[in-house]
Amino acid sequence: MEYTLTADEIKKVTQLDAEQRYEYFINAVADLEKIWILTDDEGFVLVTAEDERCIPVWPHAEIAQLWIEGDWANCQAQAVDISTWLDKWTSGLEGDELSVAIFPHADEPGIVVPPAELQETLLEVMQEDSSH
Repeated sequence: MEYTLTADEIKKVTQLDAEQRYEYFINAVADLEKIWILTDDEGFVLVTAEDERCIPVWPHAEIAQLWIEGDWANCQAQAVDISTWLDKWTSGLEGDELSVAIFPHADEPGIVVPPAELQETLLEVMQEDSSH
């Protein structure tokens, strides 16, 4: 299911603090089953946050696209299906010693977590959702 945010919704979720954005991200991803990243000609985009190399991730294309400017003007938002993320990305990111920056916004990196922790949290929430 394709889900599009309205301008009001974008404004609302981008005004949340890092903790609230993390929670929003987990629930949105568990619900919509997609994680959005930015890619360019060389692959996915990385940022440095809390002295760690991170892949920034967002819950919606519209929010990821807010980052496509300046140095990142040649990027595009790309969806990673949740099952692909859980099957391949978690172990790949861990192998590369990368962390995940959850829903960064403005100058703030968002919550930075190890890939395994993100996977665990997503699986928990997805199980809760399916048991209701």
